Amino acid sequence: MDKSKEIGLMDKNKLLEIFDYINERLKENQLQLEITIYGGSIMTMVYDNRPATKDIDCVFSETNFKLLENILNITKFTFNLSEDWINEEIKEPLKAILKEEKETYKTYSNLKILKPKAEQLLAMKILAARPEPAKDFVDAYILCKDLKITTKAELLDIFSEYIPLTFIRERQMNFIKYLGEDLGYDWE
Repeated sequence: MDKSKEIGLMDKNKLLEIFDYINERLKENQLQLEITIYGGSIMTMVYDNRPATKDIDCVFSETNFKLLENILNITKFTFNLSEDWINEEIKEPLKAILKEEKETYKTYSNLKILKPKAEQLLAMKILAARPEPAKDFVDAYILCKDLKITTKAELLDIFSEYIPLTFIRERQMNFIKYLGEDLGYDWE
């Protein structure tokens, strides 16, 4: 494999190392931070379904952003991470969310990591429904298995709990059909 493509990739251990490192820098600066992670970083850390992720989709709590930016830059340098290793673009799709249900993933002395409940994450994966190489389909498959979803009605109930059904378009409809097929169900 081309080594240049591996720069910045973060597996579960590296992600945990990075969060530990950030916690230490927060402690040194007497700063508390809450971060909510989404997407690939959750699938890598919680569901062990990905060997690695290239970025951390996240939202930060209100904090001293100048100090935080400095800590993130030091972290990027220390771990040889790519320029866009922190991705806050998740804020845009979050605007469609009816309710956000977070749970604590890990608590450090100065850092608390939150994640959305699996149901919310599944709804967000269906909303995104991006084609490969995005991992939305594989992630949705794993989440359906984890949540024991066997019918399209169950899936749509979960989706509508977090995102209005008016957001379902042809892309999401096809995504759901193929997801059902791969799970061994007819979700026409």
